[in-house]
Amino acid sequence: MKPVLIVCRAESAQQAPEWLFASNLGYRGMVSQYGANADTRHHICTGGKWIGICNLLQTHPELLNEYEYFWFPDDDIETSPEDISQFLKLAQNEGFKLAQPSLTPQSVYAYRLTISNPRFNFRRTNFVELMMPLIHRDLLLQLLPIMSDKHAALGVDWVWHTWVSSPMKQVAIVDSVQMGHYRPRNKHLVSQMKKRAIDLVQERENTVKELNVKPYQQRAHEGELVQGERVKGARLKLQVVLGYFSIRHEVTQQRWGLKQYLTFIRTEK
Repeated sequence: MKPVLIVCRAESAQQAPEWLFASNLGYRGMVSQYGANADTRHHICTGGKWIGICNLLQTHPELLNEYEYFWFPDDDIETSPEDISQFLKLAQNEGFKLAQPSLTPQSVYAYRLTISNPRFNFRRTNFVELMMPLIHRDLLLQLLPIMSDKHAALGVDWVWHTWVSSPMKQVAIVDSVQMGHYRPRNKHLVSQMKKRAIDLVQERENTVKELNVKPYQQRAHEGELVQGERVKGARLKLQVVLGYFSIRHEVTQQRWGLKQYLTFIRTEK
């Protein structure tokens, strides 16, 4: 596995997740701090997640030459060094340029597609969210000038999958590695931004206009089943629905009805 740089934004180095610095399994962890009690031995930049990440990489441009892959998880992701290493290895072996681990069924989530599906090792998708993306250097170099003035970058994840060289092959959600997210969505970020009089709603509206973001249905178009078989088309849709139906009682946030299952089998327009 090629070395991977993990950058995590946290209020302080002391509040960074334990897994960030806990491994020598092929990745290096760095913390970018935004809080009042930041440790001067680590990177410091006030503001949101993406402004801080971009500032770190602008301050240390040598990192872009040293690493081919970069992972940017939120600080409230619950995982282990072993699961991180497994995710990074699979993503590199499959040649993904934009990917994420899946979420445990009990997680607080925004998109149903990101919940782990027990029938799959991974699904090639048209969507990866901002919560914990693995980004190849080629895509990251395109993103840096776009993200450098954005705190939350809401809306960018609706278009960035189109900027890899082969979107149908290089964008994926890895089901065989689940990670937990149990903090209420956006509350911590919104409260931090309000303290600095930063309007995330306006930022999102500006991003939508800037990038001409259009709504679409997030979906998988190919996948590898746990037995190793690759599926697409009607077979893929059936396996997706059956997999999610089998864990319906484990999904504790925003339970699904018939309408939600139908979104996985609807033909894309």
